[in-house]
Amino acid sequence: MNFQRHPPSTEEIFVDHITHVVEDLNAANADLVKYGFSTSKTADKLPKREPLSIEIILGQGFIKITKSPEYLFSHNNRPSISGLALETNNLEGTQGRLTLSGFHPLPLAQEIFWKTNSYGDSIKADASVCKLRKSDMAEAYVEFIFHDPENSLWQGSNPSHDNSIQALRDIVVGVDDPDEAAGRYSWFANKGSLKKIGDLGWRITLDRGNLIICQSSTLGTLMNAQMLQETTGIIAYSVLSESLEDTFNFFKNKQLNVKKIHESLLLLPLPESVGGCVFIGEKGSEFPWND
Repeated sequence: MNFQRHPPSTEEIFVDHITHVVEDLNAANADLVKYGFSTSKTADKLPKREPLSIEIILGQGFIKITKSPEYLFSHNNRPSISGLALETNNLEGTQGRLTLSGFHPLPLAQEIFWKTNSYGDSIKADASVCKLRKSDMAEAYVEFIFHDPENSLWQGSNPSHDNSIQALRDIVVGVDDPDEAAGRYSWFANKGSLKKIGDLGWRITLDRGNLIICQSSTLGTLMNAQMLQETTGIIAYSVLSESLEDTFNFFKNKQLNVKKIHESLLLLPLPESVGGCVFIGEKGSEFPWND
């Protein structure tokens, strides 16, 4: 399956990226390369800068690795998955809506991301972001983002990854009270399409990807996965693979601790320098919260 980047249309909301906060970018980058990812720091022609973050650009969405302390909460330490970003095509309107909904959006700001093109060049892509105060969301550093469709992030082919991973899909947030938090995240995302997922919690369906609100202990028990950390915050996220067999064989050949939940679903603990776990499937329907 070929995943192509395209901006959301009016009223659409996409899962855009996930953010890991780490101690050492160089160590994180080296480990991610071992795990089969092409990162913005592995470009042949790097700009003369010491980056505060590196990016793994996928066909849809991306993964951000940063050492910025602004992403840290009292309940998590480095390394951890600490931030989530949703994409909109109307950032100013989203800022106003969030204010009217009782949130406290910060002034719009500019951010710079980097991608590696097929020639090995590192290319800058600007974006505008609307972040919330940390006090609005106790579990994660949340924001909305707008990518100018004309900027270089959308141009040309995206880097391929040796592990065959192609797209970011769902974000799993561990909370103390799933019922309360589901309502709060639903207001944040401006999506009323909540679905109760048995004993697991709630799914908030976006136009690309989902937010899963649950207690981490419940998910770990359901998946028989002791590697899932029992915490308040982002527990894991899901990605899509072009070939699950190729992905599984890649990690096994590297002697990495990938777990086959069943024939259509993998669970991979990311390296200690990065933190967190990732669910991997070929289709979104394979993830346990999408039944």
